[in-house]
Amino acid sequence: MSGSQLFVVFALASQVLLVVFFATHLLRRPGEAAAGRVVYGLALVALPLAVFLAATTEPWYLIAALLLYMAWAALGTYVDVLRPIQWREPPKWSVIVPYAVLLMAALLFLWVPLWSINWSAWLVFGVLFAIHTTMNLASHYTARRAVAQEH
Repeated sequence: MSGSQLFVVFALASQVLLVVFFATHLLRRPGEAAAGRVVYGLALVALPLAVFLAATTEPWYLIAALLLYMAWAALGTYVDVLRPIQWREPPKWSVIVPYAVLLMAALLFLWVPLWSINWSAWLVFGVLFAIHTTMNLASHYTARRAVAQEH
């Protein structure tokens, strides 16, 4: 399998895992924390893949996508798993801003190159991105609504 094909597999796997995580989060199902750890844990695959892509002279932006994913996952692992803090509600902007910037940068760097590598993978990635983003936004809405009903 070529480096670009492995990149496609990684990119799509990241989106599938995010859909699973946000589905468990939105539905408040058991396994939400485990699903989140798997999403962050995918960064352990990103490192050797980035090294492999660099060794096989794949374009820099494929490697950058993996490094951005690793940086986002490292931050997420730190604030959600290793030293858990409340940063989403109430918003802690010193965490939210870098978290959101790293996530969006990683996802864009994973998505955009797919257009020239495999157009159908680009389309699938976009659909999965739309699904997990919608579920993420819906989970915030339902969480706020539940808090409002308690008061």
